[in-house]
Amino acid sequence: MYKQITVETTSQGADFIAGIFFGLGAGGVVVDDPNDINEVLASKTHWDYVEESLLDTSGPVKVSCFVSCEEWKAKVEELKSRLAEISGVDMGSLNITVTDYVDCDWLDEWKKYFKPIKAGRFVVAPSWEEYEPKDGEIVIKIDPSMAFGTGEHESTRLCLKLMSELDIKGKQVIDVGTGSGVLGIAAIKAEAGHCYMCDIDSLAVKSATDNARLNDVIQSVTIEESDLLTKTGLKADILLANLTADIISRLAEAGLTAHIKDGGFMVCSGIINKRKGEVIKALKDKGLTLIKECGEGDWVGLLLKL
Repeated sequence: MYKQITVETTSQGADFIAGIFFGLGAGGVVVDDPNDINEVLASKTHWDYVEESLLDTSGPVKVSCFVSCEEWKAKVEELKSRLAEISGVDMGSLNITVTDYVDCDWLDEWKKYFKPIKAGRFVVAPSWEEYEPKDGEIVIKIDPSMAFGTGEHESTRLCLKLMSELDIKGKQVIDVGTGSGVLGIAAIKAEAGHCYMCDIDSLAVKSATDNARLNDVIQSVTIEESDLLTKTGLKADILLANLTADIISRLAEAGLTAHIKDGGFMVCSGIINKRKGEVIKALKDKGLTLIKECGEGDWVGLLLKL
């Protein structure tokens, strides 16, 4: 058990308080500044989606550190003394709160909330949990890491739902931007002949490789680090792309259709509703025909045919 000491301040005052905490011997400091989102929005980076709750910048800046139960009272007194020495800076209310903090193993703690997720005929299940498939269900075991793709996100589920409508057996599949590998692995477990999986992130490549082994499909996949499809000349019967609107559009311009067989399909998601139109146009301009779209929350998934 630890004590969490939190000071309410301003963006200007946060650095002062963080410095005081480090001076008091804190090994780490947490700064929660609602105004940080303004810097993101003011940058030249294009963001497809921003959680609405993050746009509320009305609350105070909170700076916290963690100390032992034996020393927290002395640390708070010294903190107050240091704060009293600061002048000429808008430090805000400087309201101090002390709460109990239970030091637990967060790696195991979050596992309580990751449960099997059904999408179409597929079920994405954590590697540590037993799941007995019902008739027709295909189970993909995932050991999450820093790579995207556990079935928790709407875009992953949308891709799996659209894949459920395709005849995948014996097909050549490409999964570009594979993340944790969930889509490519799902394709092989649906009896695809082979799946080429790639990602620009080396951690994703490792995660996808580990999950392919976990699902005993490593012999049927090729996984490599690549910026989109720059390292392969393969043509797929089915191309999977759970990316973002910008990257799907870039993929279209980078010779997407050279990697899809005539009559082949593309399943894509990671697209928010307000950008659906421009993505569909970018793909139609390259000769793809929209077969179906489906949505969940703010996200949309597309099934197209060449």
